[in-house]
Amino acid sequence: MTRTGGHRSAPPVAWTVAGSDPGGGAGIQADLKVFNAFGVHGCSVIAALTAQNTLGVQATGSVPDAMLRGQLDALAADLPPAAIKTGMLGNAANCRVLAEFLNHYLKIRSRPLFVCDPVLRSTSGTDLLDPEALDLFVQAVLPHVDILTPNLPEAVLLSGKALRRTEETAEYLLALGVRSVLLKGGHADGGKCRDYWTDGRNSLWLSSPRIDTHATHGTGCILSAALAAALALGQPSTEALATAKTFLNQCLKSPANVGSGRGPMRIEPFRNAVQDRPTIE
Repeated sequence: MTRTGGHRSAPPVAWTVAGSDPGGGAGIQADLKVFNAFGVHGCSVIAALTAQNTLGVQATGSVPDAMLRGQLDALAADLPPAAIKTGMLGNAANCRVLAEFLNHYLKIRSRPLFVCDPVLRSTSGTDLLDPEALDLFVQAVLPHVDILTPNLPEAVLLSGKALRRTEETAEYLLALGVRSVLLKGGHADGGKCRDYWTDGRNSLWLSSPRIDTHATHGTGCILSAALAAALALGQPSTEALATAKTFLNQCLKSPANVGSGRGPMRIEPFRNAVQDRPTIE
């Protein structure tokens, strides 16, 4: 058989290292849908398992550290990433494995961009990272991070500081060794959702009207995965931030209409609609 037409170029590769959500609205499942929506080839490293649905998290468990290491090594040998996104890591052993892998891998490969969504606790109050693992996560994982994407409660846990001015909170987080911080404003009051990004030299606000919806499950996963996908496609950081926020707004306007609680969103190809774009200040 004769092949006709030209060869299509290979898509960029992005990894997600995160927890599994059997309900499909967050975690590994949501990340892979987001990567696909941007035309990025998504690879997954499952760090933790959850039993959850739209009503909440019923149980959690981490994969054995040897299995986590095996997944990372398998992908490293064959599918090098342009970007890596992490979410739920589960426990101290997995934080240590990831840190050791990065310390080694980054010496032998061109450095992938690293987006970290610090998934520490579910909305219902379930710990998604063992509390005793927090110090190791901060000391061993965060220094590798290009963009850290905490919400306001996570910022308090990571910095050990009460929330003050947004800019001051971001400075505390930069002092942990990350290269830049996107401090998400979804938990703040006001008619607009305002996210603040800074790398210590430059800063900006991304502002969008709040969207009235019950389909908010997985918002942090979707935003950070979209950010990783945009970076994998070669967008500069500030452009990637706007792209990720635009995509999240698109998803928030598209409830999946499944489940009885805080439901998931439909994750469709990125439309880049003008009405979904944030205002950049």
